[in-house]
Amino acid sequence: MGTEESVSAEELSALGQAAGVSPSLLGPEALSRIVEHWRLVQEAGRVMNLTALKGRAGFVRLVVDSLTAGRVYRGEGPAVDIGTGAGYPGLVLAALYPEAPWVLVDSVGKKARFVSEVAAALGLQHVTVENVRAEALTATRAGAFRFAVARAAGALAVVSELAVPLLAVGGTALLMRGPAGERELGEAAPLIRRLGAEAERVEVLDLPGAEGRRALVVLKKRAASGQEFPRRGPRLGQLPR
Repeated sequence: MGTEESVSAEELSALGQAAGVSPSLLGPEALSRIVEHWRLVQEAGRVMNLTALKGRAGFVRLVVDSLTAGRVYRGEGPAVDIGTGAGYPGLVLAALYPEAPWVLVDSVGKKARFVSEVAAALGLQHVTVENVRAEALTATRAGAFRFAVARAAGALAVVSELAVPLLAVGGTALLMRGPAGERELGEAAPLIRRLGAEAERVEVLDLPGAEGRRALVVLKKRAASGQEFPRRGPRLGQLPR
């Protein structure tokens, strides 16, 4: 791959297809934006702590891993990325589908500012960034989204309780997990049902280059969530009594 900052659109396309992403999604403009995003993340990482992932392994574990969300996402909007960090996977999905409005949420101010600047630099005018906790967003945007995604944003039960109340009935939540995703889903299933959702499917995949196994947990919202969700503090992610 060369230097930490250097990666080609052609290599990204090959890695994405190896991870099961449809070639039809991997157009030159989308690939160019995703590659530039990675370059900006690596550049900013010299002066701020955005991610410890670098080099080829880091690229696969962060960028290609985010790209695998394209196996589930089909351009629904409005959409929300909970705990976007350096913009993953929200900016990647916004690059794949430049028409759907996106809200990227992070409680860390420097990360939210960085992602907002990158979205502007990439010409992703359909992206807005909120520097809030997801629990606070629900106070004004409950039921407002058709799609929600969370990658590496906490325990599956916790992110389920953050994501599902933000969805309209009929909406989809994609929870991007590690190899324990199926076991986590079994443990969280009673709470997910209380939230008005159910597990639609789990897609298990291996990242290219033996960089790890992933589980894409797909939830479908079938009924309205109770007004008590999401809760705060230690009750978050726990099954109500």
